[in-house]
Amino acid sequence: MNKTQTIINGIIVPSEWNEKGEIQNIAIVTFDEDTFLIADNNKARVLMNSLRKTVTLSGKVTMNGTQKEIHISKFQIHDL
Repeated sequence: MNKTQTIINGIIVPSEWNEKGEIQNIAIVTFDEDTFLIADNNKARVLMNSLRKTVTLSGKVTMNGTQKEIHISKFQIHDL
């Protein structure tokens, strides 16, 4: 997968929890049912408060094993 800027539209969902049931990581599920893990950075931490909201993300996509991961450079939350 190439490392150029990619724009993704989808819904923010939890992807990993700790033993107390607290959300540790999030992902974006696109409208064509593709899933991208969201790499941890300040922007990702802001999105932790936007679960189940529709967003547009821009960033670099890399492969983390067999899973796609996006390193967010900017995002826009869409209020419906």
